[in-house]
Amino acid sequence: MNGRTVAHSSLWVLLISGFLGCAGAGPFVTLPSSAFFETDVKEREALQVVSRTQEARRANCQQNASCEEVTYLRGLVALFENREDAIHAFQELRTTVPNGRYAASSTRWLTLLQGGQLASVRHEPLFMQLRQEILHGLLDPDTLAASRKLKEQERRIAEVSR
Repeated sequence: MNGRTVAHSSLWVLLISGFLGCAGAGPFVTLPSSAFFETDVKEREALQVVSRTQEARRANCQQNASCEEVTYLRGLVALFENREDAIHAFQELRTTVPNGRYAASSTRWLTLLQGGQLASVRHEPLFMQLRQEILHGLLDPDTLAASRKLKEQERRIAEVSR
């Protein structure tokens, strides 16, 4: 993910957090284990590739800038999988690297995720735009190609197993 995408994501989080600060809580309850953003099957498959890649990178990092990026990307992926995991990743960043590259963005994500307020219908377009920006940054062409390759390998394995 490049710096421009991170800046755009941070800007969107700030904008949406501001709007949500003015919105009243709705009658809905959001479970901590639910995803913050919904995904379709293709997006989930591609995000799983990103997640596996980041876990492999995390196993090899030595608490440096690459670990910071891995943790941040893990938090972004978790937005599409499990809200609680996203909160944990962003809290870990604030604790381990309080003045790091992703500190401000992590703080904004935590404010948004822990706010307990759901977006009203009038904020839905902002959430959709934020979702698309994050997916675009996470699912670069290399990731999509790896996802297709993985899917093809799994298909071949399934054929052989029959």
